[in-house]
Amino acid sequence: MKKYKPWFDRRKKCWRVDFPDRDSEEGDLLYVASEFARTGLYFPYNDSQTKDREYSGHDHSFEGVIRALLDDPEGFTIKGFEEYYSAQEREMLEEIQNKLLRMQKDKE
Repeated sequence: MKKYKPWFDRRKKCWRVDFPDRDSEEGDLLYVASEFARTGLYFPYNDSQTKDREYSGHDHSFEGVIRALLDDPEGFTIKGFEEYYSAQEREMLEEIQNKLLRMQKDKE
């Protein structure tokens, strides 16, 4: 049975939303709710894996953005997307990135 609003799938232990015109989405609640709203949380960024593409990487949660930063501290940037982030979020990303880069440099 199709459910066109977010619902928790107990068998898969994740949130889901079905769409009449495209594939279903599943994941954590923030991701599914953002896909459902289509105007939900959206945090764009670039990293070394997305810089040559026509579109940027993005996440539907700030936690996802931090994961992308942890995966690629040298290539990660929110330059050009600052308006999507609060001052506190920008400061946190900058501090995490600086610390990771210092740690990498100290290893060398």
